[in-house]
Order: sequence, then structure tokens, then C-alpha cells
Amino acid sequence: MESESNIPPRRRVPKLGHKKSMFGCQRCRSRRVKCNEEKPICYNCKRHGLPCNYDRDTIAKKVSPKPAVAQVFVNEPEENDPPESRSRRMLEARLMHQYVTETGLSIAADERTLGYFSRLIPKLSFHSDALLYSMYCLAALNIARVYGDGELEDGAENVANRYFSMAVREHNKEIFQVNKDTTDIVCLTSCLMRAAALIQIQTRNREPYTPPWQWLALTHTSTATFVEAYKQIGPDPNSVAFQLIRGTSHLHDNGKLPQSGDIQRLQHLLDRSKELSIDEEWDSEIQDGYERTLTYICNASRLSDAEGSSSSLFRMLLMFPMLADERYIKLVKKESPRALVVLAHYFALLSRFSDVWWVANIGADEVRAIANSLPEEWQGLLVWPLEKIKQWNPDAQEQTGSKGLSI
Repeated sequence: MESESNIPPRRRVPKLGHKKSMFGCQRCRSRRVKCNEEKPICYNCKRHGLPCNYDRDTIAKKVSPKPAVAQVFVNEPEENDPPESRSRRMLEARLMHQYVTETGLSIAADERTLGYFSRLIPKLSFHSDALLYSMYCLAALNIARVYGDGELEDGAENVANRYFSMAVREHNKEIFQVNKDTTDIVCLTSCLMRAAALIQIQTRNREPYTPPWQWLALTHTSTATFVEAYKQIGPDPNSVAFQLIRGTSHLHDNGKLPQSGDIQRLQHLLDRSKELSIDEEWDSEIQDGYERTLTYICNASRLSDAEGSSSSLFRMLLMFPMLADERYIKLVKKESPRALVVLAHYFALLSRFSDVWWVANIGADEVRAIANSLPEEWQGLLVWPLEKIKQWNPDAQEQTGSKGLSI
């Protein structure tokens, strides 16, 4: 009998099917299985009778040229992403159907952009995870508002949160590798994420009141980053991004609020009486920030008087957080009473559009919450916004709710 010392050690059988495939086909990489990289169709795809797509090339990887649109924004799943499964495929099919049949048609601010949101975005989403996840997020939010949170097994709000986080992660990657071929994708993704961020503040808890400075900051930062990237790339008259920026050029100054102008109708909001200015942070830059902000709101107010609830007014109000002055956002974060009074005037105008599902009662709810949070000496400056929400949004009730998207 052989002694144990003479028995050769057993060779460990290597695990199969788990080695990463750097340049395998897209499907094998998403399933995290070994691809034999046979072209035009690999062994796994041939065995399952599925299409085989090679979106990476070994030689191209070495020389690292600027990638094409169809290749640049499709990434491997992250560790915390929901695993590939039948339930995920069914969920995403439901969300895509919701977006194509309902959400995309209702998210555009006007007829001019309807085609972008209803037809172009679903097409471009094949080339961008960030755009695809943003669509899923908005579709889930649409389901939650129209059919109820329980319409989806995991809860529509939870599903929206998950895809919003995934969209933010991928969008940050895409911004830093944007080129002329991908500008439209980045621009449209930013549009969807701004809509999702606005919806987020619908059901947030307003007792005690905390101003939605995160929404302002996120929207402003996203826009500022894109504008800077767009400047570096240069305009392309045929691109959607160029058309969207050109279509709103009269509302901004290179992605910022225009210079201060006529603020006569809201001049009283800058009242620096002793009663209102005790211990208030103030300097020439802060004053300029307020004046620019009030100029924009005054222009919106005049447009409201002239056109009512027009698409032009809606687009202008949606642009406000994109252009908001950084100094003003900081004052909102610090809960400066004057900054909150100004914000109440903006939300009063937004309350004109409560019939839009992704705006709903945000305007009226924010105005009431601001009024309830400010001391008596500031109440006189809130007369106009409180009157307007009663006029434009009479059925809105003060609401508090669960947390929305994590932004």
C-alpha cells in the first residue's frame, strides 16, 4: 500500500464559464460567460440561436480611437446592478412599452420637441445605457403616478430609484467622453434626468420644510457640464443638441441667466429695510445674483400675463433651474428667507401647469410650505404667490409624502 506521502496531489479542476472575456461579444459579456470570440457568430450565440454583436475590437482597443456612437456608451453591468434574469427582462419590456406608448408622448414641453422624446430617444437608447436607464426611470415614475406604486412588483418608486441611480452613474461617464457623434445622446439624457429630478420633489416630506436645493444644484450642474462640453466640441447645425440650444438661446447667456434687467414688478422683493436685513448675508455679488434671478422670473410673469399657460412659458420655467445662479442656489441651501421668497414666486408660476403629470401640485405645495416656514415679517412678500396658487391651482392640497428619488 502506497504511503500518503507518495500519492501525487490532486490537480484542481479549473472552473469553466467564469473567465472574463475582454473582447467577446456583447451578450457573453453581459452574461459573464466565456466567449470563444468566433466571428461572425460565437459558439454560445450559435447554440442558443441568438444574434451575436461584437461591440469591441482587439486592435481598436490598442489604438484607442474615438469610438462610434453604437460602441461608446454600452457598458458592462456593474456589481450592484440587478442581475440578468427573466423578471428583469419582463420588467424592462414593460417599462419600454410604457415609455413608447405614454411617457414619451407626455414628457415633451411642446410640439416642437415631441418627436425627440417620443421617437428619437427610444432609438438612441440602443446606444446608451444612461439614456436607456433614464427612460426606464421616467416610465416607472409615470406608472406610479398614473396607475399606483403597486402596479410593479418591486414598487414603481423603488424601480425608479434604482434606474435613476444607474442613469446618473452612466451619464457621468458619458459626459467625460462626449464627442460630436454622441452630443445628442448626452443632451437628451440630461433632459430626461432633469424631468426625473423635478418629479422627485412631488412627494417629499415638507415638515419641517427644507428647500429643494439639491434639485436646483443637480439640474444646474448637469446643464453647466454639458454646455462646457458642447463648447469644446463646437456646434453642429444638424444635431438635436444644437437645435435645442438655439431654440432657447433667447432665454440664456451661454448657459447662464441673462444680465439683470427690468425687475420693477418684483423690486419690492429686494427691500433692505432693517426689519428684513438683520444678519442677512449681502454683498454686490449676492445682489447681482438676486437681480438676475428676479429678471428671469419677471420675464416669465409678463409672459404668463400675455399668453397664459403657454408652451413658451412652460419651457421658460423648466429652464430656470438649469440656468440658476450658483450664488442664489447657495442661499437657498442656507434657507435664506429672501431666497425662499423668490423661490415661492417661481413655484407660483409653475403651479399653472398642475395638469402636467410630472409637475402636478409641486408649485402649490412648495409655495404653501415656504409660507408656513418663514417668520411673520416676511409674510407680506408672499401675498402674490399665495394668491396665484389659489387662482391657478385651487384644488391642490398641502401634501407630505415618502422620499422620492435619491439625488
